[in-house]
Amino acid sequence: MRGIRRTGPPTAVVLAALLTGTAAAPPAGAAPPHTAAAAGAGSVVKVTLITGDEVTARVGADGTVSVVAVLPGPGREDIAFTQQGGGDSLSLVPQDAVAPLRAGYLDPRLFDITGLVAQGYDDAHSPRLPLIVTYDKAAGGKAAPRPSAGVTSVRTLASMRGAALRADKKRVSQVWKQWGPAVSKGRPAAALAPGVAKVWLDGKVGVSLDRSTAQVGAPQSWKSGWTGKGVKVAVLDTGIDSTHPDFSGSIGESADFTQGSGVSDGDGHGTHVASTIAGDGAASDGRYRGMAPDAELLVGKVLDDNGGGQESWVLQGMEWAAARAPIVNLSLSGAVTDGTDPLSQAVDNLSASHGTLFVVAAGNLGRPGTVSAPGTADAALTVGAVERDDTLAGLSSQGPRPGDHAVKPDLTAPGIGVVAARAAGTDGDNPVSGHYTALSGTSMATPHVAGAAALLAQAHPDWKGPQLKAALTSSAKPIAGQGAYEQGAGRLDVARATAQSVFATAEDTGVYFADPKATEPVARTVTYHNTGSAEVSLAVASDTTGPDGEPGPKGLFAVSPTVVTVPSGGTAQATVTIDPGAAASGTSFSGRLTATAEGGTVVTGPAFAVTKEAVRRQVTVEAVDRNGAPLGPGSREQGFSSVRLTNLADGRTFGLTFNDGKAAASVPEGRYNLGGTLVTPGTDTTAPTSAMFLQPELDVRQDIGRTVDARQGKPVTVAVPDPGAKPYSLSVGYCYRPDEDEPCTDQSALLGRPGRLYVVPGERASAGALDFYVRSIQNGTQASNGRLPDRYDLLLLTTGSLPDPAFRLAREDLAAVRTHYYAQGPGTAGSTSSWPTESGLGGMSIVEPDFALPAARTEYMTVRGQLRETYFSQHVGAGGEYLPLPVTQTGTVSCTAGGTCVDRWNAAVIGPGLAPVKNDAPSIGRASDGTISAEPQLFSDAAPRHYGGPMPDWLQDTVHLTLAKDGQQLGSSESPRATFAVPQDTATYRLTARATRREPWTPLSTTVEAAWTFRSAAVAPGDDGAVRTDALPLDVVRFFAPVDTTNQTARTEHTLTARVERQAGAEASTTKSLTVQVSFDDGATWQDAPVSSDGTASHRVTITPPPAGSGSFVSLKATALSTDGGTVEQTILHAYHLAP
Repeated sequence: MRGIRRTGPPTAVVLAALLTGTAAAPPAGAAPPHTAAAAGAGSVVKVTLITGDEVTARVGADGTVSVVAVLPGPGREDIAFTQQGGGDSLSLVPQDAVAPLRAGYLDPRLFDITGLVAQGYDDAHSPRLPLIVTYDKAAGGKAAPRPSAGVTSVRTLASMRGAALRADKKRVSQVWKQWGPAVSKGRPAAALAPGVAKVWLDGKVGVSLDRSTAQVGAPQSWKSGWTGKGVKVAVLDTGIDSTHPDFSGSIGESADFTQGSGVSDGDGHGTHVASTIAGDGAASDGRYRGMAPDAELLVGKVLDDNGGGQESWVLQGMEWAAARAPIVNLSLSGAVTDGTDPLSQAVDNLSASHGTLFVVAAGNLGRPGTVSAPGTADAALTVGAVERDDTLAGLSSQGPRPGDHAVKPDLTAPGIGVVAARAAGTDGDNPVSGHYTALSGTSMATPHVAGAAALLAQAHPDWKGPQLKAALTSSAKPIAGQGAYEQGAGRLDVARATAQSVFATAEDTGVYFADPKATEPVARTVTYHNTGSAEVSLAVASDTTGPDGEPGPKGLFAVSPTVVTVPSGGTAQATVTIDPGAAASGTSFSGRLTATAEGGTVVTGPAFAVTKEAVRRQVTVEAVDRNGAPLGPGSREQGFSSVRLTNLADGRTFGLTFNDGKAAASVPEGRYNLGGTLVTPGTDTTAPTSAMFLQPELDVRQDIGRTVDARQGKPVTVAVPDPGAKPYSLSVGYCYRPDEDEPCTDQSALLGRPGRLYVVPGERASAGALDFYVRSIQNGTQASNGRLPDRYDLLLLTTGSLPDPAFRLAREDLAAVRTHYYAQGPGTAGSTSSWPTESGLGGMSIVEPDFALPAARTEYMTVRGQLRETYFSQHVGAGGEYLPLPVTQTGTVSCTAGGTCVDRWNAAVIGPGLAPVKNDAPSIGRASDGTISAEPQLFSDAAPRHYGGPMPDWLQDTVHLTLAKDGQQLGSSESPRATFAVPQDTATYRLTARATRREPWTPLSTTVEAAWTFRSAAVAPGDDGAVRTDALPLDVVRFFAPVDTTNQTARTEHTLTARVERQAGAEASTTKSLTVQVSFDDGATWQDAPVSSDGTASHRVTITPPPAGSGSFVSLKATALSTDGGTVEQTILHAYHLAP
């Protein structure tokens, strides 16, 4: 199973800081992922939230996501935003969504910026926001209320009383206005509009035998005549290669739910899974036949040819399959949930209504508490993966299920190096032959169990899903050293399952004691079912193990009676008593029943798990707002306060909800930060305000109380040398680290309008490191001569505590950057966002209003001689459409405090660039895994340290990348970024990149081409065998033309500056020669241009234009040869204008 891998800032505050329930975690792929996030590394993306707010975010070279700026939706200018990040999730939550999110009315993924970008739901890749809406039972079966404008109904999802919808992002703010928290009699303040129970993101899901079938006893079942004949098994996956020899005559009905044109398998995952279930091994003389080779396959394509899909596709496929097959295989997974998500709800509902058995992959996150949906459903038969020797696979997701500590997975099966059918035209991870490949993951373990269920269904045609599930878990083989949350009942043993006549069932086998002082025993009933023709006497015993595999405490589990007699065709019961008094607080144990019959037959009883909560203490907080009134729950119109306790040891957070000024949380003993934002309601004449506070390092070893008074908050102000400057964006934030060398354990940021943000000065952190920032963007007074007003972009940092946030800056504190913004065409506008990265706290800002191009202004900024990145985007007309060249970047600011420098944006010549290496990710590099990756910045402007951003997929422009080795082409791509497989040897390569654009808003750089010839050798792995990527020794030639701000120059002889730049991080070399040719007829003819050099990388190129009427543009060719033998050849058509 392939899931979506996400990374985020190195902080440990997750979205649960806003929630009282369990937040959804990232999708847990059931097979190692093969593709990266949708947005390219180093790119800047825009993400529109369900509230209509537009977020500008930066994707780092390592995949981390940072919020740069926010443009509030229409009519939402007064809304403040809270940013919280942790590990692999960075979220931005508008204050009017805090309470419905905390109360469970909204899916946390709707505000998870990292996840939205990783799933391809940024605005460049998805102009619509896919949603799943469930509606109240009181609606009486009616569809959820749907706004009339901007929302399209995709499909009804009857299994979960809901619908899949698509909201046009340009009008999605209307959805929030109609569905958002609505004051209604008898409904909580945080509840959504009447009729709407919950709004979910229609998230992406991903795809997650000779030796393996024998490992689980299939050959013995085959000998007994059980081959799955007459049993239908539905496979919901990437489709199937129906031409594969192993499927002759075995495929029945099929359906495509991906909005495609059929069920053909362009990924290969579905074909592999299907053959593990029912392939007959014809292409291998039976060696690689599946578990139930005579079963009939029903094929539902719910994942596309990249191995991904949307939850609504899967939901519709599940409804289709449940009506047609007794067994459904789901080798896919979504987010880690508590089982109340749409996919898990559908499994439970369809299992109950149809008797279907859903066999589901556990996921591949390989850590406790990471089993993913829909494997978290009660009714699902959830499958983990083991190695060939039955040891637990390191990738196999483990329980407990979040929230109620239910036991998941239910059992395990072989999932590593499984050989099965290879779809035509696909590579597979480890091809064995033209017809077979080896894959690994819980996706591969799952079809072993689905096939085993088919054998059982053939033997017992009257059995429904619950009986099949019980028989498989009751016959599993427990593996020593693995607990219930790792293996469930044990490893699949289908030979025992088909031969055994007694099986056991039980409910609520995950027992959780929330009270650490609990001593009252609880009982669970185990029912033994006998399908045989004679009664069976069973000796029942229990055993207990701890996480370390050692025996658990005596008396924790007891069973009575110890001998039960199960009549033929009947049932008998035993009672398991769990005594929490036998376990210490803060511990967890696994228990198992084994029932042995005469003759040695063993019935594996249900796997039990017991968790006893650690000692908890009550933290009570009293708070008043800036008016002195007790802090209330808030409202959609005024916003909701966000207050939490953060455990400094593990980053766990506990949200607090206030009523009448009081809130309380029960938390395990430990050290905590108490922090957040207090909202004071506005009046008819005043706007709501927000006050940030932090009380660090509370020692919670007993019940304690704390008070917070928003009246103690001080207004956030930053005075600049221009007394007439007007601030338009303001944000504050902090980062707490238990140790200076560790990532943030507690991090929060607040974005709002100037004059509405306050900070409560706090006590100094005594043990850890606390950093605080203020980010202020201000416009100076109107400048003369048509220049834009001065701009102040300021980042103020303090350490140790939250201070009085009043700052005053003098001119000597600031660098002055005289900035010129050139125009590529008439009627264009631009805007900038910057990201100061001199610390881990960059600070968000409100998106700057567009300004007409060309333009100029002086930009004052705080500098520390370190990296500051600026993003410049272009539009057609002020407030118009977002168009390419969407983003450029700049590196180190060369100015010093008190100094002045010059910067130019969008100036010709716009051509190839190679951005600096960040986090070992060069623009063009060779990796130790035998690949060369390329993402050249083909539309970079002329300024040093400026690099064109990645081209969005939706542009009309065309890009073509080709790689050849020793004259033989290895591959090509029509994408602006590509990865090519290369042999592990030394050879001469030629990489060609060509981009064309025919955009009405610019006539410049209509064709840009670069071809690099270079020698390259295999790259050694990094530390501990990690994949290492080295920057390849490539150059680009960057031209600066003496043009005016419309990128035009006079028809007189002039001189270009040409710089030969080596890709950062590559082995150094010098330029041996540079030749340049010029064309004035759009590349039809070329002539040499004189080149001179002073011995540095900078060259002077003399251009002599033709007379008026002989051409409107200058086009350039350049060839640079380096002393290491590498060359670069560049062509740029329409490099810059010539005056009439």
